[in-house]
Amino acid sequence: MAKELFAKKANRVVPFDQNGEFFYRKARQHVENNNYINALSYYRKAIEKDPENSEYSLDLAEVFTEMGYFHESNQILFSVMQRDSSRIECFYAIGCNLLGLQEYSKAEECLERYLDLDEFGPYSEEAQDLLEVLQSKEFYLDLMDDFDPGKEKTFDHAMRGKDFLDQGDYKRAIRELSKAVKKEPDLIFAKNNLALAYFCTGKSDQAIETSREVLAEYPQNVHANCNIALFLYEKGEMKACDKYMGQVLNQKVEDPEELYKIVVTLCEMKKHRKVNKMLKQLLQYKPYDTNLLHYMAVSCYNLKTFRAAYDYWDKVEKLAPNNTISSYYKHYVKGMMSGERKFKELPYHFQVPYDEMIRRVKKINELLKLPRADLVDKWRNGDSLLSLLNWGLDLNDILIRKAILHVVASFRDEKAERFLREFLLRKSEGEELIREALALLKDMNAPEPFLAYVDDNMVEVKVRATRKEGPGKEEILKEIPDMAIAGMKELYLKDFEQDIHEIWNCVVYYWKAQDNMPEIRKTEGWAAALELFYCVQEDMTINRTALAGSYHVAYSTMMNHYRYICEVIENTEVLNSSRE
Repeated sequence: MAKELFAKKANRVVPFDQNGEFFYRKARQHVENNNYINALSYYRKAIEKDPENSEYSLDLAEVFTEMGYFHESNQILFSVMQRDSSRIECFYAIGCNLLGLQEYSKAEECLERYLDLDEFGPYSEEAQDLLEVLQSKEFYLDLMDDFDPGKEKTFDHAMRGKDFLDQGDYKRAIRELSKAVKKEPDLIFAKNNLALAYFCTGKSDQAIETSREVLAEYPQNVHANCNIALFLYEKGEMKACDKYMGQVLNQKVEDPEELYKIVVTLCEMKKHRKVNKMLKQLLQYKPYDTNLLHYMAVSCYNLKTFRAAYDYWDKVEKLAPNNTISSYYKHYVKGMMSGERKFKELPYHFQVPYDEMIRRVKKINELLKLPRADLVDKWRNGDSLLSLLNWGLDLNDILIRKAILHVVASFRDEKAERFLREFLLRKSEGEELIREALALLKDMNAPEPFLAYVDDNMVEVKVRATRKEGPGKEEILKEIPDMAIAGMKELYLKDFEQDIHEIWNCVVYYWKAQDNMPEIRKTEGWAAALELFYCVQEDMTINRTALAGSYHVAYSTMMNHYRYICEVIENTEVLNSSRE
């Protein structure tokens, strides 16, 4: 009788698939309670149900901004603008995110664009206030450039060196950082990075000596003390290591970047209790940093507080649902709690253990060799293949990554297109792989333009057929001043043609004298910079963002070329002598 009643009740259950609005309301409830991590899951479900609803996407972008995920927020905002150009407020939001990323010139460009398109819009007052601050900062930077134009080039060497260091290209990192340190010995962050690069290439003595040079002038410098402590730890000189680490731990450090450096150093030294204690302090500043949450999970695991470790890895998975690293460790720690595994300490780096890496690489190779029908079936039914391929894109092996891009493109469906478009927005990818992904999207007949990170700028890209025969160098060099003059004729009353040619001849003379002409990819960028330089020299008021827009070039491109022209003119003094 009971079974019959249960069966009748079960038959009355009607499956109910919730719509996007249901998940959106749940997300908003979590946001109101400041529970951003759980809100993300519901926003993602809402967007999955109704991908064309811009309100869902804009709300998710706002939450990412609140969490400090400025890059992820901008990815969403750019995507919204691509499908709905009327959402002008995105320019304001992107500008705010760029401020968070400390990309000030790009932020200024976006805020001015917002005001140009909607002068009395809902965020016009806020945008104007931010612009006033930015323009005063730009004025300060311009003065610094005029005072010492070589410093910017030195800083560029230092930043390129840091990028190479982060990518594991230590030899090129040493080359760039050495140039920076030679030109500017007081550029301490470059010197600290140079020490690390030396260490990573096995030059421990050189690394230690470089750190000691920093400490001779700045004995309390956190990065230098951490570096030398780590170098000595690896050499087994524990007493000296503890001395330098003590210097750091006895300081009252509150800067998040310095705290992060201390934590990473303690992780390398396997000081689990100290790591755990300092991470609690650091997570107050950066509660949604997936790397820090992973470090916290590992420290809890190594201290055998397994439930806490599981909870931290669960947070990582909610923040980054497509990563397979946190899911691996959640399964791993479950095995510890159930007694299926024997305890052994885990390393801190955000990656699966070495034996699991080998297993996954073999799995990828096996999958790529499957018959076509079987591979397509795995791609279309379930996300296990997608997750594995996403993981493979983080490997430091360009051949595997290229193979993954080509295999995904071969499926030629919406899922494959989305995968490749998301790849274009990864900031860490090199030019070669970005070009590969663009070509594959073009071959798939995916609608253009494509959004991609190029030279650290998010830009819209249209893929064109390669021109077999282009103008020679001399034609290009002549085209640039002519282009600037043609654009200026309708705007300026005074004679300027001769001045423009003199300025440009100075630049060309410098290139030929140095035998170092750069590759000119877009003549419009140089023409815009040439016009800007002339206007600045003549004390003429000019809207720099509008000028860049009139030449259809990025503001940052024009400013980079402008600063280059300033440096050339100052270095050669050819222009001044020709006017005398």
